[in-house]
Amino acid sequence: MLRMEPWRWAIVAATALALAGYMGWTISRMLSRPGDQRGAVREASAFESGLFEARVPPDAAVFDGWSYRVPARFMGRVRVLVDADSVSVAGPRVSAPAYGAWIWAQGLLLALAPAGAVWALLRLDWRPLLVALGLFVASWLVSSVGAAALPSLAELELLEDGRFPAVEFPRSTVRDVAIGEGWARGGLEVVVLPYVRGVDALAKRRAVSFFAPDGEGREVRYAAHLYSDEKAEELAGILGETAGAP
Repeated sequence: MLRMEPWRWAIVAATALALAGYMGWTISRMLSRPGDQRGAVREASAFESGLFEARVPPDAAVFDGWSYRVPARFMGRVRVLVDADSVSVAGPRVSAPAYGAWIWAQGLLLALAPAGAVWALLRLDWRPLLVALGLFVASWLVSSVGAAALPSLAELELLEDGRFPAVEFPRSTVRDVAIGEGWARGGLEVVVLPYVRGVDALAKRRAVSFFAPDGEGREVRYAAHLYSDEKAEELAGILGETAGAP
């Protein structure tokens, strides 16, 4: 299976490098997109953390949902508060190194899979397709295991003091508000390409997403799946009043 002319190997290698390079460039941009402002990372209030008998903040619109695995790094349930000047998102939040390792691993494995198909085509042999399939399955496993494990890792923040972390930023920094398909904008749509259409079907009319600062000086995508179409439209409408049309 490994016997092949050097020029054919050169094509396979060039394909692998090009695809891995594009994926690496996409991930690097997604995880290091500079922001104009820095959000404030703080301990969530009792109400933001969902603690018993906590009082609703006055003059704030409150939205509950489940976070998509986007670069804002919130995992599981989230609570979004919007007042006249600011937006806060609170919930379990995984560390940047853990999230980055998960994204890089699944992204590079996925990017290399098509090189196996090119190898099979140039050699006219079905066996290299097993390599391509193995890379794809490995990417899927990393994606699936991480999606299941990262929320549990993020929940450890709650176990320490009973409260989640929260990220707060001015409403004026919110942009590109979308309902539904926009949840993966900014590069994630490349990393999870095989699954985007399936998630889009789930996200339709319920997922509200937008770009805003994180606590490290970057601009990231936030995305929350709300519990009703009406709540999703309300949150998108409130944020869109500041951000403008996507």
